[in-house]
Amino acid sequence: MVRRTKADAMETRSHLLDAAEQLFSERGVTNTSMMQVAEAAGVTRGAIYHHFRNKLDLINSLMERVMLPIDEMREQVAQDEKNQNPLKQIALRTKEYVGSLETNPHARALSNILFHKCEYIDDVLPIKMRHLSGRNECIDEMAKLFNAAIDKQQIPASVDSVRAVIGLFSLIDGLVYNWLLDTDYFPLSATAEQAINAYLDGLARAA
Repeated sequence: MVRRTKADAMETRSHLLDAAEQLFSERGVTNTSMMQVAEAAGVTRGAIYHHFRNKLDLINSLMERVMLPIDEMREQVAQDEKNQNPLKQIALRTKEYVGSLETNPHARALSNILFHKCEYIDDVLPIKMRHLSGRNECIDEMAKLFNAAIDKQQIPASVDSVRAVIGLFSLIDGLVYNWLLDTDYFPLSATAEQAINAYLDGLARAA
């Protein structure tokens, strides 16, 4: 009997995640079974259940394999609060978030699954809660940057920082949602840069 090494096990796990990413992207989470993932990865039923308990475990592992752009942005923004030009940092971080979707295929695939291929019901509902938790933390951190911009008189004190973040995120989410439907239809980064600049310029001129 051939003894499998830790490296073999990690390779099998990676193949399973790649297969899950592809099938979830093509068929959706609900319409993909654990056995279909196993077959696509070329492994047995026992092998997939050795690594993953269920589809929720698979999706969680996909999220852990690549830091979601919004999670990465949250960590970066938390370090920017004392920056001398907070409005510039807001623009920089949101543009980096968008850019990562174009350059990181795993982040793009996972975002597509979460936006378009995942029904947040039944055993997949915890994924929604995890996604919302990360988003809310990012809103809180970004609001601190907006407050810093208000303190430096880059935007008027009449601007509500949390609402400003929600407006910015809604703008970005709308662009990403539509871009993922057809990534050839428009250049994401260039379009987002124009939209982000216009949004922040509008806040700076708010009465």
